Amino acid sequence: MTVKPGGRSIEHYGPYRGRRRDPVACAVFASRRRAGQRSEEQRERSREEFGSEYERTVEERGSEEDAERELRERRGRVEQRVEPLSEEGRGRFEEQWGELERVFAENPERSIEVVDRTVSDVLTGFIQRKFVSDAGQSDEETEQSLAVMHLDVADDYREARRIRAEVVARSAGSADEASEESTEELRQAIRKYRAVYERLVQQ
Repeated sequence: MTVKPGGRSIEHYGPYRGRRRDPVACAVFASRRRAGQRSEEQRERSREEFGSEYERTVEERGSEEDAERELRERRGRVEQRVEPLSEEGRGRFEEQWGELERVFAENPERSIEVVDRTVSDVLTGFIQRKFVSDAGQSDEETEQSLAVMHLDVADDYREARRIRAEVVARSAGSADEASEESTEELRQAIRKYRAVYERLVQQ
C-alpha cells in the first residue's frame, strides 16, 4: 500500500477511493482455482492409468472429460464380463501354445494364424475370459476392451495384428514368397502375441 504525505494511502484518492475487495468474488476465484488444480491432477492420474488409450480417446472425443468418462464406463462393462481363468482352461491354452511353437519351425505363416486364433479364443471367452461382448464385436472394440484392463499389452496386441495383416496381404500377392524379412516380422508378432497371452492367462 502506498502512503501519501499526511498519512493517507493512495487508495483514498482517485479511482481507488473507498474500494473494498468483494469477499464473495474472492471466494469464487479461490474455488475455481482449486477446482482447476484438482482437474489437472485428475487428468494426470488418468494419463498414468490409461496411458496411450487416454490420449487416443481424447483425440477421438475432443474432450478430456468425455474421454475419461468413456474409459471408466468401458472398464466397468468389461469388468462385469471378465471371469477368472480356470486351471483347466489355462492348461488347454498352454497345449495350444506348445503346438504353435512346433508349427512355427515348419510354417511361420500358418503359425501366426494359430497364435492369433489362440489369443482370440482367450479374448472372446471361448474359455471363460469374455473380453468380447458378442460375436459381432469389431476388432477395434476388442482392442479397446483390452486396453482399459491391460494397458501394458494393449499396444502389443494392436501391433501384432498389424504385422500379421501386412504379412498375410503380401503372401496373398505372391504365394511363393517366404522371405527372411517376413519370417522375422512374424517372429516379432508372435513375441507380442505371447506377451498378451501370458498377461491374459495369468489371472
